[in-house]
Amino acid sequence: MGAIFAAPRIGWADEVQLLDAYVVQARHFDQEPLDVPVDVVRIERESIERSLASSVPELLEAEANLYFSTVSGFTSVDMRGFGEGSGLRSLILVDGQVLNPADMGRINWEQVPLNSVESIEVLRGGQNVLYGDKALTGVIKIETRRATESSLNTVARIGSFGQTQASLAAEVGEGTWSLRAGLDRTESEGYRAASESESRSGYLAAGYTLKNGDDVDLRLSVGEVHLGYPGGLEEALYKSDPQSSTSSGLDGSDTRYLTLTTRADGQRDWGSWELLAGYERRSIESSFYATESFNLNQPERYNLKPRLRFERELTALILGFDLSYDTLTNQRFLTSERRYVLAQAELEESRVSPYFLLERALSDSLSLSGGLRQEWVSYQVDSETYDATQLTPTRTTNRGELPNPNYKSPPDTVEEGTFNERIDQNGFAAEFSMNWRFHHNWSLWAGYDRVYRYPVFDERASYQGAIQAQEVADSLDAEEGNNYELGLKYIQGRHEFFATAFLLKMENEIAYDDTVVGPSGTGLNVNLGPVDRYGVNLSYRYDRGHWGYSLQVNYIETKLRSGVGDGNHVPLVPRFGGVNRVWWAPVDWLELQLTHRYLGERYQGGDLSNSLPQVDAYHLFDVQAEARVSEHCSVFFVVNNAFDQLYAESASYELYYPGDGRSFELGVKLNF
Repeated sequence: MGAIFAAPRIGWADEVQLLDAYVVQARHFDQEPLDVPVDVVRIERESIERSLASSVPELLEAEANLYFSTVSGFTSVDMRGFGEGSGLRSLILVDGQVLNPADMGRINWEQVPLNSVESIEVLRGGQNVLYGDKALTGVIKIETRRATESSLNTVARIGSFGQTQASLAAEVGEGTWSLRAGLDRTESEGYRAASESESRSGYLAAGYTLKNGDDVDLRLSVGEVHLGYPGGLEEALYKSDPQSSTSSGLDGSDTRYLTLTTRADGQRDWGSWELLAGYERRSIESSFYATESFNLNQPERYNLKPRLRFERELTALILGFDLSYDTLTNQRFLTSERRYVLAQAELEESRVSPYFLLERALSDSLSLSGGLRQEWVSYQVDSETYDATQLTPTRTTNRGELPNPNYKSPPDTVEEGTFNERIDQNGFAAEFSMNWRFHHNWSLWAGYDRVYRYPVFDERASYQGAIQAQEVADSLDAEEGNNYELGLKYIQGRHEFFATAFLLKMENEIAYDDTVVGPSGTGLNVNLGPVDRYGVNLSYRYDRGHWGYSLQVNYIETKLRSGVGDGNHVPLVPRFGGVNRVWWAPVDWLELQLTHRYLGERYQGGDLSNSLPQVDAYHLFDVQAEARVSEHCSVFFVVNNAFDQLYAESASYELYYPGDGRSFELGVKLNF
């Protein structure tokens, strides 16, 4: 793929003769896109505003051809064909800080309101050397806005299924300092029964430029998110009544979060430097009444990331190291009132990861680069499960509440679910690439990456009530693989064209195997045998200012090379996917857009034998119009899924999760 860029405009009908020069930060520091051997898409602020998207996933589906699936509130992205575990292999960064949780929990996209985003870069392919764990299939880099002037802006919208959204941002910037603050609130009754959601967030960002030109930025973000879990539907019900639900109406989660991040950077005679530090705390209460599972997860994260870039004539060297410390406290309760703790666990993970990347220009047009990352990981889990008969001081009988003769404080632990274990691992990533800018407007690049990913907390241990074959999968190794890429880029005037072919050969990919039987139960996360993936990403963009067109297409083949699925396709991975958009400004004050998205057939989640019916392919059409009423006000209208296509975002073990039907949105933007 390539870099998506919208040139600055005075009026929507202005003629654009040439796209302005721009840079990407795929390798942390500014470089022209034709000089970077990486498959990179860049979305600028103007494209974000023109998209009229209501969330980061919605924007990336339309602008970067990424496939997002939502299952009971969990929205994950698939960049290179990993299906139901795809969200664990793509790294999400906000101002350089990791948004991915330390477990298999959901990513809080709500804590990044689009009104606060300045730009997004999508890097496909292995990026482990510079970005570390979870960057096995790519990175989504989100940069928030820094105040440059004094302004006040707001966006509000109402829509189908009880949707309301409002965001307010104010900023003050003058010379060396800047201050920006914002509030965002979103509510929805949901397309399906029992799928209501609500989020509230706020942020405060401050920046200061020192006399020597160094920049320091601080950002505080807080918020809360409520999600209802509607559950999956059997095929007949999915097709006859996709808006129905199989949950009790009480299943869901409530999340509260706080993040504090700081970034400092500067230029020197020898090159550039950057320092990132961050802290995050979350509290997640989840309830599944059918299984009587009532959990409280409280993860915390600390990280420190210094890096340097030395530049001398034709050589550049990036040196850095990442330090991170993740903890998670889990409590499982006897009832929904959360008074009596049935089990509790404490998990810790610390990482140290030094790395380097060396770039060398052999000529004005040809450059080589290579790097290594070494990572040491220490993992500790302590879990205790208590005797349920001893927890409550009273018990309910046919004669009412009576004293519990078994009551004991503290209660005894039981063998099942009580364990303690420490695991230490280390591994490495490697990268080698070549970039040949054989013409001013063309470049050809090739790259090799040794990729990896360590298991997350709940891939390693069974501490949330699920009975697995082993309580701790102590023999579970890190995922490793070899990724090969070949790319072509072209940027000239109104045209952009990008093509990337890749081959990803995994050696010990992690997946859940429900056939493994052990002393504790059945099912375990294991290292599979070889898994191959290969495909092509293509994109083209043409922009004349008052009208334009873009097309992005993905093709991917996957093959399991051992076990029960030997020779079969990886579940939930479509062969084809694409998005194309047309925009037109017939007059200076009006812009129209039509977006078409396609996703091909894919096998259901868990179907390694490829024996179940495939999930149907689908076409979705979205229409939008924005009219500028005055210098400070515009109104917009959006129709999503205009033809009311019935489709499933995901399906596993013959349970389907319907996507949203046709919806309408009406909104207003105010800027002062």
